[in-house]
Amino acid sequence: MSSIIKIVLTFVHAKKEISMRKIKFCGFLFICGWLCLASSCLGGSDKLDEWLMGNAQIASFSLKSDSISGLADVKFAIDQVNGLIFNRDSMPFRTRIDEFKVIATVGFDSPLGVRNLLIIEQATGDTIKSVEDSISFVAPVKMTVTAYDGISTKSYEVKLNVHQVNPDTMVWEKYADIFPGRTFQDMKVLSYKDSCYMYVVENAVFQLYKSHIEDLKNWEKLDLKGFPNKAVLSQLTLFQDSLLAVISEEGALYLSSDGQNWTQAAIGEPIKALLGFLPESKVSGRADVLCVIVEVAGDLRFMTIDNQLECIQGQIVPESFPVSGYGQFQYETMYFPRLAIASGRDTQNRVSDKAWATMNGLSWALLTNPKKTFSVREGASFFYYGYAFFLIGGIADYGLGLKDIQFSVDQGVTWIQEYYVYNEESEDYELHSIYLMPEEFTPRGFASVIVDKANYMLLFGGKARPDTNVLNEIWRGRINRLGFGMSR
Repeated sequence: MSSIIKIVLTFVHAKKEISMRKIKFCGFLFICGWLCLASSCLGGSDKLDEWLMGNAQIASFSLKSDSISGLADVKFAIDQVNGLIFNRDSMPFRTRIDEFKVIATVGFDSPLGVRNLLIIEQATGDTIKSVEDSISFVAPVKMTVTAYDGISTKSYEVKLNVHQVNPDTMVWEKYADIFPGRTFQDMKVLSYKDSCYMYVVENAVFQLYKSHIEDLKNWEKLDLKGFPNKAVLSQLTLFQDSLLAVISEEGALYLSSDGQNWTQAAIGEPIKALLGFLPESKVSGRADVLCVIVEVAGDLRFMTIDNQLECIQGQIVPESFPVSGYGQFQYETMYFPRLAIASGRDTQNRVSDKAWATMNGLSWALLTNPKKTFSVREGASFFYYGYAFFLIGGIADYGLGLKDIQFSVDQGVTWIQEYYVYNEESEDYELHSIYLMPEEFTPRGFASVIVDKANYMLLFGGKARPDTNVLNEIWRGRINRLGFGMSR
Protein backbone atom coordinates (compact mmCIF):
# COMPACT_ATOMS: atom_id res chain seq x y z
CA MET A 1 0.00 0.00 0.00
CA SER A 2 2.98 2.32 0.63
CA SER A 3 3.93 2.18 -3.07
CA ILE A 4 0.38 3.06 -4.05
CA ILE A 5 0.32 6.08 -1.74
CA LYS A 6 3.66 7.15 -3.15
CA ILE A 7 2.32 7.06 -6.74
CA VAL A 8 -0.83 8.92 -5.79
CA LEU A 9 1.14 11.66 -4.07
CA THR A 10 3.41 11.94 -7.09
CA PHE A 11 0.36 12.29 -9.32
CA VAL A 12 -1.08 14.99 -7.07
CA HIS A 13 2.24 16.81 -7.01
CA ALA A 14 2.36 16.81 -10.81
CA LYS A 15 -1.12 18.32 -10.98
CA LYS A 16 -0.61 21.17 -8.48
CA GLU A 17 -3.79 22.88 -9.56
CA ILE A 18 -5.82 20.04 -8.03
CA SER A 19 -6.25 20.55 -4.31
CA MET A 20 -6.19 17.54 -2.01
CA ARG A 21 -9.38 18.78 -0.44
CA LYS A 22 -11.24 18.55 -3.82
CA ILE A 23 -10.39 14.93 -4.47
CA LYS A 24 -13.50 12.92 -3.82
CA PHE A 25 -13.38 9.61 -2.10
CA CYS A 26 -14.73 7.75 -5.13
CA GLY A 27 -12.04 9.29 -7.37
CA PHE A 28 -9.40 8.21 -4.89
CA LEU A 29 -10.71 4.64 -4.93
CA PHE A 30 -10.73 4.66 -8.77
CA ILE A 31 -7.11 5.80 -8.96
CA CYS A 32 -6.05 3.29 -6.34
CA GLY A 33 -7.84 0.51 -8.18
CA TRP A 34 -6.28 1.46 -11.51
CA LEU A 35 -2.81 1.71 -10.05
CA CYS A 36 -3.19 -1.62 -8.25
CA LEU A 37 -4.15 -3.24 -11.53
CA ALA A 38 -1.29 -1.60 -13.40
CA SER A 39 1.15 -2.53 -10.65
CA SER A 40 0.00 -6.14 -10.79
CA CYS A 41 0.30 -6.30 -14.60
CA LEU A 42 3.73 -4.68 -14.65
CA GLY A 43 5.06 -6.83 -11.86
CA GLY A 44 5.78 -4.24 -9.17
CA SER A 45 5.87 -0.58 -8.21
CA ASP A 46 9.34 0.08 -9.66
CA LYS A 47 8.26 -1.00 -13.15
CA LEU A 48 5.05 0.98 -12.77
CA ASP A 49 7.03 4.09 -11.86
CA GLU A 50 9.25 3.60 -14.89
CA TRP A 51 6.29 3.06 -17.24
CA LEU A 52 4.38 6.11 -15.98
CA MET A 53 7.41 8.38 -16.11
CA GLY A 54 8.49 7.26 -19.59
CA ASN A 55 5.10 7.04 -21.32
CA ALA A 56 5.07 9.58 -24.20
CA GLN A 57 2.09 8.19 -26.14
CA ILE A 58 -0.76 10.40 -27.35
CA ALA A 59 -4.10 8.82 -26.43
CA SER A 60 -6.59 11.20 -28.09
CA PHE A 61 -6.52 13.93 -30.70
CA SER A 62 -9.06 16.36 -32.13
CA LEU A 63 -9.18 19.65 -34.02
CA LYS A 64 -11.55 22.61 -33.95
CA SER A 65 -12.02 25.78 -35.94
CA ASP A 66 -14.80 28.32 -36.32
CA SER A 67 -13.88 28.70 -40.00
CA ILE A 68 -13.87 25.05 -41.17
CA SER A 69 -17.31 23.48 -41.08
CA GLY A 70 -17.54 20.02 -39.54
CA LEU A 71 -13.95 19.90 -38.31
CA ALA A 72 -14.91 19.27 -34.69
CA ASP A 73 -16.78 16.11 -35.73
CA VAL A 74 -13.82 14.56 -37.54
CA LYS A 75 -12.60 11.37 -35.83
CA PHE A 76 -8.86 10.73 -35.78
CA ALA A 77 -7.13 7.35 -35.65
CA ILE A 78 -3.79 6.97 -33.83
CA ASP A 79 -1.29 4.45 -35.18
CA GLN A 80 1.07 4.01 -32.22
CA VAL A 81 3.35 1.59 -34.09
CA ASN A 82 4.09 3.87 -37.04
CA GLY A 83 3.57 7.19 -35.26
CA LEU A 84 0.67 8.41 -37.42
CA ILE A 85 -2.43 10.41 -36.54
CA PHE A 86 -5.00 10.81 -39.33
CA ASN A 87 -8.71 10.88 -40.14
CA ARG A 88 -9.79 7.66 -41.91
CA ASP A 89 -12.82 9.37 -43.50
CA SER A 90 -11.57 12.25 -45.60
CA MET A 91 -13.26 15.62 -45.29
CA PRO A 92 -15.47 16.75 -48.19
CA PHE A 93 -13.97 17.83 -51.51
CA ARG A 94 -12.94 21.50 -51.62
CA THR A 95 -12.79 21.86 -47.83
CA ARG A 96 -10.47 24.86 -47.48
CA ILE A 97 -7.70 24.17 -44.98
CA ASP A 98 -5.04 26.29 -46.65
CA GLU A 99 -6.53 29.60 -45.51
CA PHE A 100 -7.22 28.78 -41.89
CA LYS A 101 -5.36 27.65 -38.80
CA VAL A 102 -6.92 25.36 -36.22
CA ILE A 103 -6.66 24.49 -32.55
CA ALA A 104 -5.56 20.99 -31.54
CA THR A 105 -6.67 19.18 -28.39
CA VAL A 106 -4.26 16.45 -27.33
CA GLY A 107 -4.77 13.83 -24.62
CA PHE A 108 -1.94 11.69 -23.22
CA ASP A 109 -1.72 8.06 -22.19
CA SER A 110 0.06 8.64 -18.86
CA PRO A 111 -1.93 10.10 -15.92
CA LEU A 112 1.22 12.00 -14.96
CA GLY A 113 1.07 14.03 -18.13
CA VAL A 114 4.17 14.86 -20.21
CA ARG A 115 7.13 17.19 -19.92
CA ASN A 116 6.90 18.85 -23.36
CA LEU A 117 5.06 18.79 -26.69
CA LEU A 118 6.98 20.15 -29.68
CA ILE A 119 4.89 20.99 -32.78
CA ILE A 120 6.45 21.78 -36.16
CA GLU A 121 4.47 22.82 -39.25
CA GLN A 122 6.07 21.00 -42.16
CA ALA A 123 4.58 23.46 -44.67
CA THR A 124 6.28 26.50 -43.10
CA GLY A 125 8.94 25.01 -40.82
CA ASP A 126 7.54 27.09 -37.96
CA THR A 127 7.67 25.75 -34.42
CA ILE A 128 4.51 26.02 -32.33
CA LYS A 129 5.37 26.76 -28.73
CA SER A 130 2.01 25.92 -27.17
CA VAL A 131 -0.72 23.43 -28.07
CA GLU A 132 -3.17 26.25 -27.49
CA ASP A 133 -1.71 28.17 -30.45
CA SER A 134 -3.31 27.78 -33.88
CA ILE A 135 -1.72 25.35 -36.32
CA SER A 136 -1.73 25.15 -40.12
CA PHE A 137 -2.59 21.72 -41.54
CA VAL A 138 -2.08 22.56 -45.20
CA ALA A 139 0.69 19.92 -44.93
CA PRO A 140 1.33 17.22 -42.31
CA VAL A 141 2.36 18.45 -38.85
CA LYS A 142 5.07 16.77 -36.75
CA MET A 143 4.48 16.37 -33.03
CA THR A 144 7.24 15.20 -30.67
CA VAL A 145 6.20 14.28 -27.13
CA THR A 146 8.69 14.24 -24.24
CA ALA A 147 7.54 12.04 -21.37
CA TYR A 148 7.34 13.11 -17.73
CA ASP A 149 10.86 11.75 -17.09
CA GLY A 150 12.28 14.32 -19.54
CA ILE A 151 14.12 11.58 -21.42
CA SER A 152 11.69 9.34 -23.33
CA THR A 153 10.22 10.79 -26.55
CA LYS A 154 7.79 9.71 -29.25
CA SER A 155 7.11 11.44 -32.58
CA TYR A 156 3.91 11.52 -34.64
CA GLU A 157 3.02 12.78 -38.09
CA VAL A 158 -0.46 14.34 -38.02
CA LYS A 159 -2.37 14.65 -41.29
CA LEU A 160 -5.80 16.10 -42.04
CA ASN A 161 -7.12 14.24 -45.10
CA VAL A 162 -9.40 16.02 -47.56
CA HIS A 163 -10.86 14.38 -50.66
CA GLN A 164 -8.71 15.50 -53.59
CA VAL A 165 -11.37 14.78 -56.21
CA ASN A 166 -15.01 15.74 -56.48
CA PRO A 167 -16.80 12.67 -55.09
CA ASP A 168 -19.79 13.22 -57.38
CA THR A 169 -17.84 13.44 -60.64
CA MET A 170 -18.28 10.54 -63.06
CA VAL A 171 -15.01 9.59 -64.77
CA TRP A 172 -14.90 7.45 -67.94
CA GLU A 173 -12.08 5.83 -69.88
CA LYS A 174 -11.78 3.55 -72.87
CA TYR A 175 -10.79 0.34 -71.12
CA ALA A 176 -10.04 -2.04 -74.00
CA ASP A 177 -10.58 -2.90 -77.64
CA ILE A 178 -12.35 -6.20 -78.28
CA PHE A 179 -10.54 -8.27 -80.90
CA PRO A 180 -9.02 -5.40 -82.92
CA GLY A 181 -9.60 -5.88 -86.63
CA ARG A 182 -12.66 -8.11 -86.19
CA THR A 183 -16.10 -6.99 -87.32
CA PHE A 184 -19.24 -7.96 -85.41
CA GLN A 185 -22.77 -7.30 -86.60
CA ASP A 186 -24.31 -7.77 -83.15
CA MET A 187 -23.20 -8.27 -79.52
CA LYS A 188 -24.66 -9.03 -76.10
CA VAL A 189 -22.62 -9.40 -72.90
CA LEU A 190 -23.89 -10.88 -69.62
CA SER A 191 -22.23 -11.29 -66.22
CA TYR A 192 -22.56 -14.99 -65.44
CA LYS A 193 -20.76 -17.00 -62.73
CA ASP A 194 -18.03 -14.37 -62.07
CA SER A 195 -17.27 -14.14 -65.79
CA CYS A 196 -18.47 -12.12 -68.74
CA TYR A 197 -20.06 -14.17 -71.53
CA MET A 198 -19.94 -12.30 -74.83
CA TYR A 199 -22.25 -13.50 -77.60
CA VAL A 200 -21.49 -12.00 -81.01
CA VAL A 201 -22.62 -12.32 -84.60
CA GLU A 202 -19.75 -12.44 -87.07
CA ASN A 203 -20.57 -13.01 -90.74
CA ALA A 204 -24.05 -14.28 -89.79
CA VAL A 205 -22.61 -16.86 -87.37
CA PHE A 206 -23.20 -16.77 -83.59
CA GLN A 207 -20.04 -17.13 -81.47
CA LEU A 208 -19.33 -17.17 -77.73
CA TYR A 209 -16.35 -15.77 -75.82
CA LYS A 210 -15.63 -15.72 -72.10
CA SER A 211 -13.42 -13.56 -69.87
CA HIS A 212 -13.11 -13.13 -66.12
CA ILE A 213 -14.91 -9.96 -65.07
CA GLU A 214 -11.67 -8.52 -63.60
CA ASP A 215 -9.81 -9.04 -66.88
CA LEU A 216 -11.89 -8.33 -70.02
CA LYS A 217 -8.78 -8.01 -72.18
CA ASN A 218 -8.21 -11.72 -72.74
CA TRP A 219 -11.12 -13.70 -74.17
CA GLU A 220 -11.47 -17.47 -74.53
CA LYS A 221 -13.61 -18.86 -77.33
CA LEU A 222 -16.16 -21.49 -76.23
CA ASP A 223 -18.15 -23.96 -78.29
CA LEU A 224 -21.76 -22.96 -78.82
CA LYS A 225 -24.22 -25.80 -79.37
CA GLY A 226 -27.97 -25.73 -79.90
CA PHE A 227 -28.11 -21.91 -79.98
CA PRO A 228 -30.96 -20.76 -82.27
CA ASN A 229 -29.82 -19.60 -85.70
CA LYS A 230 -32.21 -16.64 -85.50
CA ALA A 231 -31.79 -15.68 -81.86
CA VAL A 232 -32.99 -12.25 -80.70
CA LEU A 233 -29.63 -11.42 -79.15
CA SER A 234 -30.76 -8.14 -77.57
CA GLN A 235 -33.22 -10.12 -75.39
CA LEU A 236 -30.69 -12.65 -74.08
CA THR A 237 -31.09 -12.67 -70.29
CA LEU A 238 -30.32 -14.47 -67.06
CA PHE A 239 -32.87 -16.90 -65.59
CA GLN A 240 -32.02 -17.55 -61.94
CA ASP A 241 -28.31 -17.78 -61.09
CA SER A 242 -27.78 -20.99 -63.05
CA LEU A 243 -29.72 -20.52 -66.29
CA LEU A 244 -29.63 -18.31 -69.34
CA ALA A 245 -32.60 -17.70 -71.63
CA VAL A 246 -33.09 -16.41 -75.16
CA ILE A 247 -35.82 -16.52 -77.78
CA SER A 248 -35.68 -16.99 -81.53
CA GLU A 249 -37.37 -14.78 -84.09
CA GLU A 250 -40.08 -17.43 -84.35
CA GLY A 251 -40.79 -17.08 -80.60
CA ALA A 252 -39.24 -20.33 -79.37
CA LEU A 253 -37.64 -20.29 -75.90
CA TYR A 254 -34.14 -21.72 -75.39
CA LEU A 255 -32.42 -22.34 -72.04
CA SER A 256 -28.83 -23.09 -71.00
CA SER A 257 -27.16 -24.00 -67.69
CA ASP A 258 -23.60 -23.26 -68.82
CA GLY A 259 -24.00 -20.65 -71.55
CA GLN A 260 -22.66 -23.04 -74.18
CA ASN A 261 -25.19 -25.85 -74.58
CA TRP A 262 -28.75 -24.77 -75.37
CA THR A 263 -32.03 -26.68 -75.59
CA GLN A 264 -35.48 -25.61 -76.69
CA ALA A 265 -38.14 -25.43 -73.97
CA ALA A 266 -41.67 -26.66 -74.67
CA ILE A 267 -43.87 -23.57 -74.46
CA GLY A 268 -47.27 -23.58 -76.13
CA GLU A 269 -47.57 -19.98 -77.34
CA PRO A 270 -44.95 -18.17 -79.42
CA ILE A 271 -43.11 -15.60 -77.31
CA LYS A 272 -43.18 -12.08 -78.76
CA ALA A 273 -40.77 -10.57 -76.21
CA LEU A 274 -38.55 -11.88 -73.42
CA LEU A 275 -38.68 -9.07 -70.85
CA GLY A 276 -36.32 -10.49 -68.22
CA PHE A 277 -35.97 -12.50 -65.03
CA LEU A 278 -37.87 -11.77 -61.80
CA PRO A 279 -36.37 -13.40 -58.65
CA GLU A 280 -38.58 -15.22 -56.17
CA SER A 281 -40.51 -13.19 -53.61
CA LYS A 282 -40.23 -14.54 -50.08
CA VAL A 283 -43.03 -12.21 -49.00
CA SER A 284 -45.62 -13.28 -51.58
CA GLY A 285 -44.29 -16.81 -52.08
CA ARG A 286 -43.93 -16.34 -55.85
CA ALA A 287 -41.23 -18.51 -57.45
CA ASP A 288 -38.47 -17.38 -59.83
CA VAL A 289 -40.06 -16.55 -63.18
CA LEU A 290 -39.23 -15.38 -66.66
CA CYS A 291 -41.40 -12.47 -67.72
CA VAL A 292 -42.51 -12.64 -71.34
CA ILE A 293 -45.13 -11.36 -73.77
CA VAL A 294 -47.17 -13.86 -75.78
CA GLU A 295 -49.93 -13.54 -78.36
CA VAL A 296 -53.22 -15.19 -77.32
CA ALA A 297 -56.28 -15.01 -79.60
CA GLY A 298 -54.94 -11.89 -81.30
CA ASP A 299 -54.07 -10.09 -78.06
CA LEU A 300 -50.62 -9.51 -76.59
CA ARG A 301 -50.55 -10.64 -72.96
CA PHE A 302 -48.00 -10.70 -70.18
CA MET A 303 -47.02 -14.19 -69.04
CA THR A 304 -44.66 -15.76 -66.52
CA ILE A 305 -42.71 -19.02 -66.88
CA ASP A 306 -41.19 -20.75 -63.83
CA ASN A 307 -38.28 -23.21 -63.81
CA GLN A 308 -40.75 -26.09 -64.20
CA LEU A 309 -41.98 -24.42 -67.40
CA GLU A 310 -45.40 -23.75 -65.88
CA CYS A 311 -46.98 -20.68 -67.49
CA ILE A 312 -49.43 -18.12 -66.05
CA GLN A 313 -51.08 -15.55 -68.29
CA GLY A 314 -51.59 -12.00 -67.09
CA GLN A 315 -53.03 -8.71 -68.29
CA ILE A 316 -53.25 -7.43 -71.86
CA VAL A 317 -50.17 -5.44 -72.85
CA PRO A 318 -50.82 -1.66 -73.06
CA GLU A 319 -50.24 -0.04 -76.46
CA SER A 320 -47.41 2.12 -75.11
CA PHE A 321 -45.53 -0.82 -73.60
CA PRO A 322 -42.17 -1.63 -75.28
CA VAL A 323 -41.81 -5.00 -77.01
CA SER A 324 -38.32 -4.53 -78.49
CA GLY A 325 -35.20 -2.42 -78.00
CA TYR A 326 -35.66 -1.98 -74.23
CA GLY A 327 -33.15 -2.17 -71.40
CA GLN A 328 -33.94 -4.10 -68.21
CA PHE A 329 -32.64 -4.86 -64.72
CA GLN A 330 -33.78 -6.23 -61.34
CA TYR A 331 -34.02 -4.28 -58.11
CA GLU A 332 -35.79 -4.54 -54.75
CA THR A 333 -38.12 -2.15 -52.91
CA MET A 334 -39.83 -2.77 -49.57
CA TYR A 335 -38.66 -6.42 -49.60
CA PHE A 336 -40.31 -7.03 -52.99
CA PRO A 337 -38.10 -7.94 -55.98
CA ARG A 338 -39.01 -6.01 -59.10
CA LEU A 339 -38.11 -5.99 -62.78
CA ALA A 340 -37.84 -2.67 -64.61
CA ILE A 341 -37.58 -1.90 -68.33
CA ALA A 342 -37.16 1.41 -70.19
CA SER A 343 -36.96 2.86 -73.72
CA GLY A 344 -37.55 0.65 -76.79
CA ARG A 345 -40.33 0.40 -79.37
CA ASP A 346 -43.90 -0.13 -78.23
CA THR A 347 -46.67 -2.29 -79.68
CA GLN A 348 -47.40 0.44 -82.28
CA ASN A 349 -43.71 0.60 -83.31
CA ARG A 350 -43.27 4.02 -81.71
CA VAL A 351 -39.99 4.86 -80.00
CA SER A 352 -40.55 5.08 -76.24
CA ASP A 353 -39.74 7.60 -73.50
CA LYS A 354 -41.15 5.48 -70.66
CA ALA A 355 -40.03 3.18 -67.86
CA TRP A 356 -42.15 0.35 -66.43
CA ALA A 357 -41.85 -2.07 -63.51
CA THR A 358 -43.52 -5.23 -62.18
CA MET A 359 -43.56 -7.27 -58.98
CA ASN A 360 -45.22 -10.36 -60.44
CA GLY A 361 -44.67 -10.28 -64.21
CA LEU A 362 -48.43 -10.44 -64.86
CA SER A 363 -49.17 -6.72 -64.58
CA TRP A 364 -46.83 -3.79 -65.15
CA ALA A 365 -46.99 -0.24 -63.79
CA LEU A 366 -45.93 2.85 -65.71
CA LEU A 367 -43.25 4.63 -63.68
CA THR A 368 -42.43 7.83 -65.53
CA ASN A 369 -44.00 11.24 -65.14
CA PRO A 370 -44.62 12.32 -68.78
CA LYS A 371 -43.48 15.88 -67.98
CA LYS A 372 -40.17 14.79 -66.42
CA THR A 373 -38.97 11.88 -68.51
CA PHE A 374 -36.10 11.20 -70.92
CA SER A 375 -36.33 11.82 -74.66
CA VAL A 376 -37.65 9.00 -76.88
CA ARG A 377 -35.07 6.32 -77.68
CA GLU A 378 -34.49 2.60 -78.14
CA GLY A 379 -31.51 0.50 -77.15
CA ALA A 380 -30.61 2.63 -74.11
CA SER A 381 -28.28 1.15 -71.48
CA PHE A 382 -30.58 0.91 -68.46
CA PHE A 383 -29.29 -0.15 -65.04
CA TYR A 384 -29.23 0.49 -61.29
CA TYR A 385 -26.06 2.19 -60.05
CA GLY A 386 -25.10 3.53 -56.63
CA TYR A 387 -28.35 5.06 -55.58
CA ALA A 388 -30.43 5.59 -58.71
CA PHE A 389 -31.79 4.32 -62.01
CA PHE A 390 -29.37 5.25 -64.80
CA LEU A 391 -29.99 5.45 -68.52
CA ILE A 392 -27.15 6.08 -70.99
CA GLY A 393 -27.42 6.75 -74.70
CA GLY A 394 -29.62 4.80 -77.07
CA ILE A 395 -30.81 5.39 -80.64
CA ALA A 396 -33.07 8.41 -81.10
CA ASP A 397 -36.26 8.26 -83.17
CA TYR A 398 -34.37 9.97 -86.02
CA GLY A 399 -31.97 7.01 -86.21
CA LEU A 400 -28.74 8.38 -84.68
CA GLY A 401 -26.96 7.39 -81.47
CA LEU A 402 -27.11 9.38 -78.24
CA LYS A 403 -24.53 9.79 -75.45
CA ASP A 404 -26.42 11.64 -72.74
CA ILE A 405 -26.67 10.32 -69.16
CA GLN A 406 -30.03 10.50 -67.42
CA PHE A 407 -30.80 9.30 -63.92
CA SER A 408 -33.73 8.98 -61.54
CA VAL A 409 -33.50 9.00 -57.74
CA ASP A 410 -37.19 8.20 -57.27
CA GLN A 411 -37.19 4.81 -59.00
CA GLY A 412 -37.98 5.93 -62.50
CA VAL A 413 -40.69 8.54 -61.86
CA THR A 414 -38.70 11.69 -62.70
CA TRP A 415 -35.54 11.83 -64.78
CA ILE A 416 -32.71 14.34 -64.44
CA GLN A 417 -29.96 15.28 -66.88
CA GLU A 418 -29.21 18.94 -66.26
CA TYR A 419 -29.31 21.58 -63.55
CA TYR A 420 -29.20 25.37 -63.53
CA VAL A 421 -26.04 27.25 -62.47
CA TYR A 422 -25.96 31.02 -62.03
CA ASN A 423 -23.40 32.79 -64.25
CA GLU A 424 -22.23 36.00 -62.60
CA GLU A 425 -20.88 37.42 -65.87
CA SER A 426 -24.11 37.00 -67.82
CA GLU A 427 -26.23 37.46 -64.68
CA ASP A 428 -28.38 34.58 -65.79
CA TYR A 429 -28.87 30.87 -65.09
CA GLU A 430 -27.33 28.32 -67.47
CA LEU A 431 -28.05 24.63 -67.92
CA HIS A 432 -25.23 22.21 -67.13
CA SER A 433 -25.21 18.44 -67.54
CA ILE A 434 -24.71 16.61 -64.25
CA TYR A 435 -22.85 13.67 -65.77
CA LEU A 436 -21.10 13.67 -69.14
CA MET A 437 -19.60 11.02 -71.38
CA PRO A 438 -16.14 11.93 -72.75
CA GLU A 439 -15.97 13.91 -76.00
CA GLU A 440 -14.27 11.00 -77.76
CA PHE A 441 -17.06 8.58 -76.79
CA THR A 442 -19.11 7.76 -79.90
CA PRO A 443 -22.87 8.15 -79.38
CA ARG A 444 -24.47 4.72 -79.45
CA GLY A 445 -27.32 2.44 -78.55
CA PHE A 446 -27.70 -1.28 -77.81
CA ALA A 447 -24.55 -1.38 -75.64
CA SER A 448 -24.43 -4.07 -72.94
CA VAL A 449 -23.88 -2.75 -69.41
CA ILE A 450 -22.51 -4.48 -66.31
CA VAL A 451 -21.67 -3.04 -62.87
CA ASP A 452 -18.76 -4.92 -61.28
CA LYS A 453 -17.76 -5.41 -57.63
CA ALA A 454 -15.53 -2.32 -57.71
CA ASN A 455 -18.54 -0.18 -58.72
CA TYR A 456 -17.34 0.34 -62.27
CA MET A 457 -19.92 0.66 -65.05
CA LEU A 458 -18.74 -1.40 -68.02
CA LEU A 459 -20.22 -0.61 -71.45
CA PHE A 460 -19.62 -3.21 -74.14
CA GLY A 461 -20.01 -2.50 -77.84
CA GLY A 462 -23.08 -0.68 -79.05
CA LYS A 463 -24.04 0.77 -82.44
CA ALA A 464 -23.87 4.34 -83.70
CA ARG A 465 -26.94 3.59 -85.88
CA PRO A 466 -29.21 0.55 -86.11
CA ASP A 467 -27.73 -0.49 -89.48
CA THR A 468 -24.01 -0.23 -88.51
CA ASN A 469 -21.60 -2.81 -87.11
CA VAL A 470 -20.81 -3.04 -83.41
CA LEU A 471 -18.34 -0.56 -81.91
CA ASN A 472 -15.66 -3.05 -80.93
CA GLU A 473 -14.65 -1.58 -77.55
CA ILE A 474 -15.24 -1.51 -73.78
CA TRP A 475 -15.70 1.71 -71.82
CA ARG A 476 -15.38 1.90 -68.05
CA GLY A 477 -16.76 4.59 -65.75
CA ARG A 478 -17.36 5.25 -62.08
CA ILE A 479 -18.64 8.00 -59.79
CA ASN A 480 -15.63 8.93 -57.66
CA ARG A 481 -17.27 8.51 -54.26
CA LEU A 482 -18.31 4.93 -55.15
CA GLY A 483 -14.64 4.11 -55.67
CA PHE A 484 -13.27 5.43 -52.38
CA GLY A 485 -11.59 2.48 -50.67
CA MET A 486 -12.08 0.25 -53.74
CA SER A 487 -9.40 -1.34 -55.91
CA ARG A 488 -9.06 -1.70 -59.68
